[in-house]
Parts: sequence; structure tokens; C-alpha cells
Amino acid sequence: MKFLEKRMILNGALALAGSCLLAGEARADFLVINLPGTSEVSNWSGMTAVNYPGYPVYPTSANPWPSPIAGSGSAGMSLNKTAGLGFPSNGGGIYVGGPVSGSGNFVVSDAASLSSLETVVFQIQVSGIGASWTNVIPSLSLNYNGGSQALVWDYSQVEAVAGPIMFGQPSFDYTVSLQWDLTGVVDPISSLGIQWTAAEHSVTSALQVVQGDTMVQAVPEPATVGLVFLSGMVMWLGRRRVHINGRMS
Repeated sequence: MKFLEKRMILNGALALAGSCLLAGEARADFLVINLPGTSEVSNWSGMTAVNYPGYPVYPTSANPWPSPIAGSGSAGMSLNKTAGLGFPSNGGGIYVGGPVSGSGNFVVSDAASLSSLETVVFQIQVSGIGASWTNVIPSLSLNYNGGSQALVWDYSQVEAVAGPIMFGQPSFDYTVSLQWDLTGVVDPISSLGIQWTAAEHSVTSALQVVQGDTMVQAVPEPATVGLVFLSGMVMWLGRRRVHINGRMS
């Protein structure tokens, strides 16, 4: 078999793998966030090659994006790839993959954040391989005013819907909700960015950021439920939703 034919088959198989991560039943919905006082929201969905022509494709997935992807809503935030792999794909979202192995670094940012900002809620729907969402999107943190404070969230809720076995490992559709309590920040916050790394073969299908000028806990803390996996020749684990929570301070 010629090298070009092998490469085309490999590219097709990996693209299919990205699509399979989103081929299961519907994932958990985002939490409905209702904050008192003034709030602003930005949403991202439909991040596919059809909706975003001109962005990198599989063979060129390490190329920079031509421009950030603007969120819909009142906050006017933007999503951008800062390094590595990732592109709007026909798999249903931002797929991290390419001819070479690697991850992708992303940021959602607001150059003019909400005045008197006290809390931020970040939600992401991402499909990936592994039993922990922190393996699929590690190193997630919040920075403000152009700094590198790397603030860790205060409240979190994660719902995981089991997907197919991918590359010999279980995959999950994760819906992650994180909230920061910013009342302890002394300096007024004028801009912010939430950055993270997305693992190889992950697909990010939707994002939401809510900013509020009044801190009220909007992300609940459910009881932790352990994950139980099946082994052997199982190709589909079926729909099983579990809650995973954590609080860090």
C-alpha cells in the first residue's frame, strides 16, 4: 500500500474517532445560572467546519486560527487557540488531533469584564478518553488584568455520560461546571481569561461563561459517586450518568 493511501486511511480513522466521541446519546445540560445583581453571559456552540470555514483542518490542525471565535450573548467574550492542535471539525466541535500527536491550549477571554466583578461561572461540554475530566482538560485556571494568577475554582460539578471504548480505553461526555469566588481579590478586575489544555482526541462542543457582580454559590456540590468500568470486548458502555464533585481553595 502506498504511503499516501496509508496516510489517508489513518486520517480518516482518527477523524472518525473524533466523531464517535459525540455519537452517543445527549449529554447532560449546562446548569441554569441565575445570579442576583447584574450578570453577563457568553455562549459557544456549533463550532464545526461548516460554520467556520477558513480555519485549519486535520492536516493543518497545528496552524494558528485566523481569528478568535466570538461568543454569543451580552458579555462579548472570545474563544481562541493559543498553541498546539485544534480546529472546528465535522465531529461536532473543536477536535484536538492531527498528523502528529499533541494537545491544544485554549482561552476564553474578555478585554472589558463586568464592572465590580465578584464571581465567574465557566461551563464546558467536552468528550474525551479517560476516567477523569482533569485528564481531558487539565491545567484549567482563571487569570485577570493581564496577569498569570492561575486562580483555581472554588466550586465544581461534573456530570459524566459513558461513551464507547476508544483506543482500548473508556470515553466519556463530560459536562463541567466551575465557579470562582472573586470577592477576595483586592484590585478591581478589568479583564479576565480562562485557559486550559485539551487532550488529544478530545472534542469540545459547547462553552458558557457567566460573570456576576454579586457572589452567590450557583454551582452545587453533589455527593461523589465512584466510576465502575466494564472490561473485555465491551464496545459500548451505554448511558450511565455519574456525578463527580470537588472543591479547592
